[in-house]
Amino acid sequence: MGADSASYDEADYIIVPIPHDANVSWLSGSAKGPEAVIRASREIEYYDFETGANISDYKFATIEPIKYEEIHETVEKIMKRGKMPLSIGGDHSISIPILTALPPDVSILHIDAHLDMREEYLGNRQSHACALYEASKNHDVVHVATRSACEEDIENARKFGNIIANYKDIEGILHDLSDDVYITFDVDGLDPSIMPATGTPEPGGMNWREANDLLEAVCREKNIVGMDITELRPQEGFHACDALVAKLIMKSIIYIESGGPR
Repeated sequence: MGADSASYDEADYIIVPIPHDANVSWLSGSAKGPEAVIRASREIEYYDFETGANISDYKFATIEPIKYEEIHETVEKIMKRGKMPLSIGGDHSISIPILTALPPDVSILHIDAHLDMREEYLGNRQSHACALYEASKNHDVVHVATRSACEEDIENARKFGNIIANYKDIEGILHDLSDDVYITFDVDGLDPSIMPATGTPEPGGMNWREANDLLEAVCREKNIVGMDITELRPQEGFHACDALVAKLIMKSIIYIESGGPR
């Protein structure tokens, strides 16, 4: 897609690279994810064969990579200017300061193999295992593609009234989300057969078609206020997963543009 199709002031979508992976619990390397995705995005076709849309028709700009402590202020500024932040991680802990910048009437669609609902993990409240805990205090959360959790995760999800949904029940997911939705997408929500390049893989995830069907429906029916994609751990000499994430971002923008007004 290239890094930009418009200037920052003109853009509707702001791509935010966040090369941070200090809060992982298993394999590090996701700090290299944003660079790999942007590099791969330059190699995919602008024209989308499935929808007939061309990504170059939409206005997006990519800012310089930011540090963890800059996330909240950066995303809040983007949203206040009426633009949509589309953040690329990094580990899933980058979502913690993003989600605290959301208005309380925004619900969260959390696509992930894990619930990420621990209050802390090994004494770290910013661990990627805690990505949705703080947000659940102020937002309705729908977890999708979950297939790994500890007892604390389950207890906290119940405590806050979060919904754990079957990704195939698209109508139910749409019903449980509010009109305004933020999407946080950990790539391990996908099956390892198509997404082996992640730090905490779990078998039994969504395939490409299932993920796109869900995103298309949510983007068509809801007002998407922002999105992040996290936990890509690039593998040297193997770039299929980098291209998959770039394509997923491209498809998400196209689906948003084909849906209701932002």
